[in-house]
Formats: sequence, structure tokens, C-alpha cells
Amino acid sequence: MIASAYPEANRLAYRIRTAITGESTGLETAKLAWQQAEAVDRANAALKQAAQLLAEGTLLDCLLLENRHPKLLETARSLDHLMVEAWKQRCETYAWRLAAPVDTDTVSKIQTAIDEQGDLKDWLFKQYRTAVRSKKESGRAYQIIELIADRFPDDANAREEVAAKRAQMVEQAAAEVKDATEQLIPAETPQAVAHRYLALGLPLSDSHDSTLASTLAEAAAEHLKALAEKANAVVDKAKDLEESGNWQEVERAYLACDYTLAIHEARGELSPDLRDAFEQVATRLSRIRAKYESSISIRLAIAEIRNGKENKGKPVPIANRVAKLKSLESQALKTGSQIPSDLQEEIKAAYAFARRKRVPLYGGAAAALVIFAGASFFYLQQKEQEEAAAALQAEALAALQATEQSSNTAQVREALESWESQIAIAEPNSSLANQASILREWLELQASLEDEYSKDVADLQKLASSPDSLENAPAIEVLAKDLREARGDLAPDLGKEEDAKLAALLADYQKRQAAALEQDRRELARVERELRIAANNATQAKSRAEFERLQGAAESRVQTLNALLQEDFAADRRSQLAPFLKSVTQQLSAIETKWAALDNAWLQLAQTKELKPYLAQLERIHSFDILPAEQKAALSQTLRLKDAFANLKSSQSIFSSAEAAAAFPGNESYLDTNVELSAEERAYLTRLQGLDSFANIYQSTVQYFEGDADPQSEYRIYLVEPISKSDSEQTDSSVTFTFSVRGFDEFGNPEPAPRQIQFISRADGSFWGFFYKPSTLSPESEYYQRSISNTLTHLLGGANRLAILDQLADLEKQTDLSPAFRVYWQQQFVNFTQLHPWKWGLALSPTLKKHAAQLEKLPRSEENERLWLSIIEQTVPSPDISILAKKELGELPRKEITALSKLYQNAANGQYLLAGYVLADGKVDLLQGTDSNAALWSVNALTGSIDRIQPDQKLTPYAPVLVYALAGGDTPQKQLEKAAFASGLKLREAPYAQLLPALYR
Repeated sequence: MIASAYPEANRLAYRIRTAITGESTGLETAKLAWQQAEAVDRANAALKQAAQLLAEGTLLDCLLLENRHPKLLETARSLDHLMVEAWKQRCETYAWRLAAPVDTDTVSKIQTAIDEQGDLKDWLFKQYRTAVRSKKESGRAYQIIELIADRFPDDANAREEVAAKRAQMVEQAAAEVKDATEQLIPAETPQAVAHRYLALGLPLSDSHDSTLASTLAEAAAEHLKALAEKANAVVDKAKDLEESGNWQEVERAYLACDYTLAIHEARGELSPDLRDAFEQVATRLSRIRAKYESSISIRLAIAEIRNGKENKGKPVPIANRVAKLKSLESQALKTGSQIPSDLQEEIKAAYAFARRKRVPLYGGAAAALVIFAGASFFYLQQKEQEEAAAALQAEALAALQATEQSSNTAQVREALESWESQIAIAEPNSSLANQASILREWLELQASLEDEYSKDVADLQKLASSPDSLENAPAIEVLAKDLREARGDLAPDLGKEEDAKLAALLADYQKRQAAALEQDRRELARVERELRIAANNATQAKSRAEFERLQGAAESRVQTLNALLQEDFAADRRSQLAPFLKSVTQQLSAIETKWAALDNAWLQLAQTKELKPYLAQLERIHSFDILPAEQKAALSQTLRLKDAFANLKSSQSIFSSAEAAAAFPGNESYLDTNVELSAEERAYLTRLQGLDSFANIYQSTVQYFEGDADPQSEYRIYLVEPISKSDSEQTDSSVTFTFSVRGFDEFGNPEPAPRQIQFISRADGSFWGFFYKPSTLSPESEYYQRSISNTLTHLLGGANRLAILDQLADLEKQTDLSPAFRVYWQQQFVNFTQLHPWKWGLALSPTLKKHAAQLEKLPRSEENERLWLSIIEQTVPSPDISILAKKELGELPRKEITALSKLYQNAANGQYLLAGYVLADGKVDLLQGTDSNAALWSVNALTGSIDRIQPDQKLTPYAPVLVYALAGGDTPQKQLEKAAFASGLKLREAPYAQLLPALYR
């Protein structure tokens, strides 16, 4: 796992300065030396790497490394303090770990490169944007924005960005860990993935992802196991610990393990048994080192007695140096340390040397003579006084040493005052004098500490009572912490007034801080609530403008909430609200994308020129969940008719009748198509085939004589069968011929039997009676068999639409045929076309329809198929029939049918095309080039069906507007003009105008 509790460089420097000033020794000071050496090694390694990166020209990587250390340059400067040399000497003296020199040259190079960069902030933001655009540099982008936020703490945008990026990176880490867990053969283990992201300083523990949490727990358990193994190894190695053995090797192992546990904050995670065993190793090492360092300190004190010592440029009196040696000797004895015999000899020699230095030889000789001279007189009395003074001196020393242990300034001051007389007469370098000097220095130190403590409390009060005190919370907390540490160095009986003031001050400050915290939390809850409302409203916006307004409100609250979450009071809510903020941001971005897509879809709809893509685009627009309800309802009404639009030509014919639509199915030529007969038509034509009243009718020319050689009259008659003539009967006056004649009566029915008609030729040259010329097949029967039968057969076999028109035209030309015969067949063929007028062109020819109406006016009796055989009709044709027979239709019906059928054919071959669309207000917006006077179709808002647009009709918004485009490309009016010119018909006038398709009117 990643170590996070490295000791601060400033704190190390302060502790080293204190240790040098107080001449501290022991295992704790050895730990301090180890921490200093580790900090310097770590800083130098980072500086070396940074120098290499800088040499390669990548200042950004150098800055990222400098910020990740953290604050590499600041740390290096703090480690290179003024007491480095003094500390080095003490480390060498007491065999503590030596720290390497700090690489200050590299510090200068890096600082110079940073200064030469110029506007560092803009440059870093450019590097950040470049990294953000690269999908593979998300970690680097996070490091850059974190560097910007650390270097420029006043930049709120950078703080917000780093918070968002941190949340994103935590989610990314969770996703990668999950992928590595699910893969059978992952390229990187889940623990390695987690370690890579932890190295970026990410708070992965804030994630709620269960997979990531379990991976972190597994990695932490493995790491703790490794640390426990190291601690066990130290305990095992210390089992045979001896002063004369390898205790320094064990100490190095202990210090290394203790440092590792400290920077990982793992000491408390060890098992209680292992922790106790580890502490026992520390106790044993502390005892051994105390003995070892005591000997060294004593030898140093001996050297100072012999060689002298200076303090602040002034020589230290030999009395003080002797007192120091005695104090060290006393401490060694108190701790139970046994001073080696050789060292004891050195101590005695040092004392002797000090006495010699204090009393010169000549002074000693004079004193000896005086003492020897008065010894006999004062010996006993002096001895008693010396013993009494020595007892008082010892008592005073014991009292002062006892009060020293109390750490009470009043007791110490009282003891000094009580024993002032003894202290005054004590030898300058005696233990009592030294002890009194130490206590007086301690009282002075306590007085200065009390003054400093009082000043610091006043400073804290000033800071805590300022209007912006809550904003200075970090500074207040640091100062309060320093005050607590300073209070530990101050005697318990001092600073009580300041203690009360400090307690009240901190209580009041904490109360105000709690109130402010509660207010901040309420503000956080309010912004969160408003953000949820704004985000929800944004999702329900009914227009782009409304969404943008609500989006702005939501984004403003997102920024506010992000800013609040950066505050310390919201630390517990960051992990809870990070997913919500991300979801809101993603949701707003997704909806913004949808609105942009919807706007683009509307734009594409307006640019659509064809019906099918228009409907498809309407479907796409309808699928948007952000589409307002009224628009969605309007689109639904149109899309419900999608199939109706596709089949509009078949469902809404442009012709007035279904028969007309059937006659012009589209993509077929009306005039060139062979007609398929219906059963009714087939039965009608079959009935007209093989009629005996037409197939085998004979005729003969009859001449009527009344004596003259020239016939009185001559006419033609129709016969049932050919005429037969008997042999002539001659008499003297005449010759008689008998004709056997079977004709038709006045109703056209065959006579029951042949009539015998005589013709007499008299001798005087006169002729009497009816003379019948030889009979032949009637021209009507011949025409019936030759033309009409063929026409009927052709029609039954599938003739074109003009076959009947051809037959009628041919009948007009047969003027030698019976008028009744001709009119009858006109009736039959015209009646046949009336079964399906559109199929045979009758509906397209006003002339033919007029003729059909005239035929219908004939009496029903005259429609009999034998009327033409009537003897009366043969001799005296009826006037109506004669008139109709003489009437000539000519080519006019053909012109009419041809011209109108082409117009109908163009209409049938046309199609519905997109002409525009209905706007939101119901108005029609036509495409460029569309005739505004053309017939248009759209969705009727009232009926919900596709109807032809009428004036003041309410239309469905966004529905397509259709126009029927005729085949040929011309407008209806242009096609009508061409057809009129080609046919010579006045198609715009009656009766043709009423027959035109609706589009041409």
C-alpha cells in the first residue's frame, strides 16, 4: 500500500534543533536521526528523478513529481537547515544514522526552470486541456489539474475541476478493478490496478463500489501481513540481544521496521502480542543504548575538562565542566548503569586534573604551611564545622533535587530561597551550586515560556474573535495545537489563567464553528434540494428555451454544490453526492444532446423533399422522449396514417367513380389495353352470336307489273328461304309462272308456309303480277357474318377499347343495309358499352352518349331483333329509324375518347408528392416551386383522416401536405391546352369540361 504519514520536514528540523540544544540522547533521538536520513534519501531520490526529467526537457513531469512528493523543493530546503553540521557530529559521536547532504544544486536548477517558464498557470491549463483530449492520459490530466489547484488555491474553477476529476478517476479505478476481477487472464491484477490509482493520491476508500472495496481490503490485509512479518523478524532477531553482541544490528533492523510502521500508520493494526513484543525490543534497546551513550557522554565531559570548552565564544568555567561530569556520573548511577573500571579511573583522573587547574602549586604550598601551622590549634574545631557544613550542603542538594522532580515553579523558587545561604557558600563547581544554577535557569525558561504562552493565547484570541475567524480555521487549529504542545513544556502551576482563557476561547470558537457548520450543512441541503428540483424540471422541459433556462439553473447549483463539497464540513457527503452530481451532469448533458438532436431533426424535416423520408423523419422526432406532449400527439395523429399515406392513391382515387379508377389502373395504356370482359358482358355478347334472324336471311328483288312492260314498282324483300319457280304454263294467250315465296309478316316473323304467287305474261306483250328475281343471301346476313360476328368473337377474345367504336363507324358506312338493321346493331353495341361505360369509352364521349340517349328514345317494340325483317319496315321504314340511320358520328367520338383518355391516363399515372407541411399554427408552408392554386391534401385535424384541403379547414400540425403530380411533368392546365390543341376540341367548355378529371377543372 501507499505510505501517507511521512514526517514533515519542518517538524524534523525543529526536533533536531531541540535535540542539539538540549543535548538529547537515547533511542528516541536515534529514531529522529533515522527519520532525518530517510527523509533526505527520499528527497534526494525525487530530486534526481526530477533533474533527469528536466534534462529531458519535460518541465511538466518535473512539476508533477515536485507536487506529488509533496512540495519537493520546500521539503528539500527545510531538510537543509543550519544545524546540519552540528547534527552530523552528534550522529557520528553517538553512532546514529548519518543523513546524506541535500542536493541543493538540483533544487536551484528546478526553481530556475520554473521561474523561466513565465505564466505558469496558463501554461499548465494548456497542458491540462491537451491531456483531457487524450483518452489515454486521464491520470496525467488529474495530476495536472491537482497541481494547478495546489499551486493556485484561490482558483475556484480549478478546485471544482479537480473535485470532479477526482470523482471521475475514482469511478474509473472501480471500473478497471472490476474488469480485472472478471477477466480470466487479466493483463494487470486488481491489486496492481488499485495500487496504480492510489499512487496518484486518489481517495479510493471513498468509493461505494463493493469490488473496489474488497480489493483494497485484500491489498491492505496483504500489506499488513508483510509488515507483521517484518516486525516478527525484528522480535526474533532480538531474542539473543546482548550489550556485547550485535545490538547495533538489531537496533538498525528495529529502527527500519519502526519507521515503516510509522509512515504506514500500521502500529495499531498489529496484534496485541506482537505489539507488546515489539515494544519490549524497544525497551531493551533503549537500556543498552543509554548505557552506551552514557559512556560516550562521560568521556566527552572528561575531554571538555582536559581540553576546555567554549559557549557562544566564551570559555566555560572548569567548575561548570566538572559539574557536568558529576551530573553525568550521577545519572549513570541512578539508571543502574555500571561504569566500567577503566572509565572510573578516567573520571578520577579528570577530577584530579580539575583540582590542579583550580589550585596553583604555589597557592597550595602556602595553604599547606598555614594549615600545618594552625592545625594543632584549629584541627578539632574545624573538623566539626566542616562536617556540619557538609551535612547542610548535602541536605540542600537533596532538597533541590527533590523539588526538581516536582516540576512546580513555586516549590522550586521556595526551595532556592530556603537554601539560599547554603547555595551562597557552596563551592562554585559543587553539585549544590550546579543544581541551583540548573533550577534558576529552569525558572527563567519557565518564565519565558509562560510569557510566550500568554502571548500565543492572546494571538489566538485575536484570531478567533476576528470577523473571518471561521475562514481561518486551519490557522486557528494549528495555533491551538502548538499551544497544547507548548503547554506540555510549561510547569503545571503556571499559565492557569491563560488555560482558562484558552478553554473558554476554544469552547466559544467551537460553538460558533458548530453553528456555522450547521448553517453550512443547511445551505448544502438547500442547494442539493434545489438542484434535484432544477434537474427534474429540466428533464420535463417543453421547449429548448425552457430547458436551457432550467439547465442554467441546475448547472449554477452544481457549481455551488461542488464548491460547498470542497469545504471540510462536507467531507462526509462528498462520496455520497459525487454519484448524484455525476448523474445530474450526465443527465443534463444527455438531455442537451437530445435537444440538439431534436432541433437538428426538425431542421432535417424542413429540408425533406419526399413523402417517405418525411414520414420516417416524423417517426424519428416522435421517438424523442423530450418531445412536448402536444407535439407528440400531433405527430401521433399523422403517423397513425402512415399506411394510409402509402396507399393514398388506391384509397383516395382522384377519379369521381370506382369504375373510372378501374379503367385507368396506372402504368397501362388505356387505348392499347385489351379489355377483359365481365361475366355479364360475356353473356351479353354470347347472346348476340349466331342469331338466326341475321345469319341466313335471303333477299329477292320484286317487280310488280300491271300490264305495262315496265314494272309498276320494284323493291326488295327478305325471304326465309330461297324462291323456287314452277314450270311455265302456256296457253294461247299467256304464259304463267308460279313463284313459291316464303317471306316475313308485318312483325318480321317467318310466314307459316310459302305463298304461291303467279306471274302472267300475255301474248299482247303485257305483264301482270309479281315477278321475283332469283334470290340471294341478303347483304345484312353477309355483313352480320362478315363483320358483326367477327367483332363479337374479337370482343369475347379480348379486344381493345375502340373495337366497338370501329364497328359503329363501319355500320355508318353501310348505307345499303337496312336502316332498322343498322340501328338495331347500333343499339346493341351502344347498350353493351352502357354496361361499363368507362371500360369502352362511352363515358369519355359526349357525342356517343348523346347518340345512346337518342337510341334509348326508340319505342321498346322497335328494339325487336326482327323489326328489320318486317314487311312493313321493308317497304316503308319508320321515320325515327331512318333519321338515326342517316346520322353520322364520324371520327368525333374517337377524338373525344382519345383526348380525354390521355388526360385520365396522365392523372392515373401520376402520384402524390410532398408539397410542403403544416406548421405548428396550422398554416400551410409549401415547398419552393409548388403551385399555390393546386389541389392539396393533408390530415384533417377534426376527422383525423387525409382529406383534400378546403378553405378554413383545420389541419393537424406537422402533417405533410401533398399534391397530386400528373404524369408527363406539366401542370394540369398545360396538359389541357396541349390536348385541346391536338384534338381540336374545346375541352375547357361544355360538355367536355364536366368530363375532365377533377385535377383539370
